[in-house]
Amino acid sequence: MDEILDPTITTAREPIAYVPRPRRLEGLRIGLIENTKRNSEEVLKRLAEKLAQAHGMTLQVLVHKPQRAPLQEAQIAELKDRVDFAIAGVGD
Repeated sequence: MDEILDPTITTAREPIAYVPRPRRLEGLRIGLIENTKRNSEEVLKRLAEKLAQAHGMTLQVLVHKPQRAPLQEAQIAELKDRVDFAIAGVGD
């Protein structure tokens, strides 16, 4: 399992249980998490279009969240079981 090291914390955190990587990219369902920064939604949608063209992926869910705010439970529920992976975007 890969570890993410955060130099800004002094205490150890529990390891993250990552899901297995897909064996194939074809036909995967994309979730986008847009953070309301300028151009974030446009960049994410363009990326989803490129993935659709290259691998037949489909954009299933786009959620909007305020900058620096965590996803709300309702947003997580909107993504869960409807997407194979999610991309969180930044902007500017």
